[in-house]
Amino acid sequence: MTPRHPRLGTAVVVGGSIAGLLAAAAVAPHTDEVVVLERDALPEEPGHRSGTPQAAHIHGLLASGRAAMERLLPGFTDDLVAHGGLVGDIGDSGPWWIGGHRLVATPAGALGLLVSRPLLEAYLRARVRDLPNVTVRERTDMRGLVSSRPGAVTGVLVQGLDDPAAAPRTLTADLAVDATGRPGRAARWFADHGWDTPAEERVVLGVRYRTVHVEHREGDLGGARVVISAATPRIPRGGAALRQEDGTWVVTVAGYLEEEPPDDLEGLRAYATGLVAPEIGALLDRELLDSPLPYRFAHGVRRKVEDVTLPPGYAVLGDAICSFNPIFGQGMSVAALQAVALGEALASGDGVDGLPAALRRYHRAATHYVDQAWALAIGADLQIPGVQGQRPRGSAAVAAYVGRAQRVAEHDPVVARAMIRVTALLEPPQSLMRPRVLSHVLRDGRPRRRRPRSRAEGGRVGASR
Repeated sequence: MTPRHPRLGTAVVVGGSIAGLLAAAAVAPHTDEVVVLERDALPEEPGHRSGTPQAAHIHGLLASGRAAMERLLPGFTDDLVAHGGLVGDIGDSGPWWIGGHRLVATPAGALGLLVSRPLLEAYLRARVRDLPNVTVRERTDMRGLVSSRPGAVTGVLVQGLDDPAAAPRTLTADLAVDATGRPGRAARWFADHGWDTPAEERVVLGVRYRTVHVEHREGDLGGARVVISAATPRIPRGGAALRQEDGTWVVTVAGYLEEEPPDDLEGLRAYATGLVAPEIGALLDRELLDSPLPYRFAHGVRRKVEDVTLPPGYAVLGDAICSFNPIFGQGMSVAALQAVALGEALASGDGVDGLPAALRRYHRAATHYVDQAWALAIGADLQIPGVQGQRPRGSAAVAAYVGRAQRVAEHDPVVARAMIRVTALLEPPQSLMRPRVLSHVLRDGRPRRRRPRSRAEGGRVGASR
């Protein structure tokens, strides 16, 4: 991403979480100055803060997200491995139960990274703060968008939260990046300037979580580092377990439609045995290291930025465009892919004069990544009876084909690899229809080996395939 000249003057990134930090890293090579605004006071060490109540829960960094962060901040992967992060091909790092089927383990060319959200964010914050032209302003909020040129964003109104009596002041910028997260706060001020506000598409999920940490023991689950248990129409509960850098497992179980997992150990164990995957319940055979932490995710939201003309000088990424059911672990990776796309668009522009065209290119790319991840998330969510949302045209036929592919992937490495790469956002969902994969799905001629049954089906933990 070698920048062309002339460069932009000042870029303001609103939001200092994962998406905002990645956006700052992406635009820094193409601007004289980057200012990151964050409402919270930021811890120096890995830790939780009020603006990220979800941070203690399970977080997945998909292979595509890891690669994108590596592009933005070279050395990213090795640095986090040095801090205890675990790296490996997600195709054979542990059992993936999707659509009620356990995919056969196979290398997928999908190098993932297991690391807790607090450590990841602290690392990104330190790296971004080290960039010579980036300033992070804590305890500072955005109060509105500034438009001194008709139809364009030319800055933001900022308010220091430690002095609420002071009047908001204008921070002039060539580029304002909206990384305000799920609320999408910047778009609230569009109507004040007569700009079109993107319409929203929602899928009503009523997902409720419980997350705990338990000790990792040598030999757990045959050396697995990951367990993924996707909900099915018959078993509308999901869960995941990931190894962490501190020598623990982080385990999350989740129910749809306001079904809340229990908050005591025995109740949680019983609930986990009702998941498709038997392995997650097996990890709860030991003392909890913390109290079960709740979280609620009522609905996924997608803002249709592709359907409106966004004002020049304004870019949006991350959850401010689209927030997905977090159980799929897509959010951080989509934000990272979008940040790379933003940097590439600015690199091919021509300073302020070329910014409108550069941002149009960026938003097309950002929408592409949203399309891919949204299709995967709602395709699974809308299979759950009672989940409300707009069903894409032809979804029944697609669901039937995907269901067959999931069944074949129990024993066919070609199909399993294709499914893992789609799940990791390395390939689009349409890649499951490529001739080689399609032929394996439709032929399905290999003898089937008996798959391990989940506890919900009366199976036993550790049954062999």
